[in-house]
Amino acid sequence: MTSVEEFIEARNSIESLAKQIILCAGRHALQDSRTHLDEAARQLEVLKSMVANDVQVVVAGRLSRQLAVLENEVQTMAAKAAKVPVKRVSTRKKTVKAEKAEKAV
Repeated sequence: MTSVEEFIEARNSIESLAKQIILCAGRHALQDSRTHLDEAARQLEVLKSMVANDVQVVVAGRLSRQLAVLENEVQTMAAKAAKVPVKRVSTRKKTVKAEKAEKAV
């Protein structure tokens, strides 16, 4: 059985990683966000094995939900980064071509 101090230390570590994920996501640093998220997930599994009372169950659940939300944000950021930029066509070119076509008629 683990001590309360070890549980608190693990919880603080996960919470600091969550803050780092938020900062990295704000800077759009996808790789750093993913690295911190993976480490936090590993530490959360260790934390879940330490749960010994009702309060610790609540803490583990809260951290699980928080990491799930952060994972969703990182996945959204990755999806946006993977999209190919849309090639924009100038509307001026279209109107010039249409005018030339009308003059030719």
